[in-house]
Amino acid sequence: MNDAWVDRVSGGLGMLLAAGYIAAAQSIEDSLLADAVGAAGVPTGVGVVLWTASLFLFLKSFKSKAGMLQEAEDGPTEGGSPHPHAMALGLLLILAAYVFLLPLLGYVVSVGLLVGAAAWFAGARRYTTLLGCAVLAGPFLWLVFDWTLEIRLPVGLWPMWLGK
Repeated sequence: MNDAWVDRVSGGLGMLLAAGYIAAAQSIEDSLLADAVGAAGVPTGVGVVLWTASLFLFLKSFKSKAGMLQEAEDGPTEGGSPHPHAMALGLLLILAAYVFLLPLLGYVVSVGLLVGAAAWFAGARRYTTLLGCAVLAGPFLWLVFDWTLEIRLPVGLWPMWLGK
């Protein structure tokens, strides 16, 4: 069994799974408290992203064999991790810390720490860029979700700590 065949089967099964997921999401009934997007909006979006990724995997399986052989001869590209499982575990630990800190520190601070830690873990070492992304990510995403989309985000224990 070659890689192209595995990608073709995985992509096809992924598209079928995504289509079923989208159909199930569309059958979610809206409650009387539903907003303009409705209860099915986010699950449908996730299904569309899954279907699109599966389609690209399926199409990738038809890439010319000569191109694949040339890539294999060139060797791995620079920047890849020699220990991908350790990288995945490290990112999982960063995400677990985010989930733990979210109710304590609130969304804005937790997301800033998450972005900073993930960027540093991925190899970003330029101090100004790293700090700038970490400081601006939380407020920017808060503006998008809380202010623009009116999706309330956790504030953490700040009101209690500040006496409000």
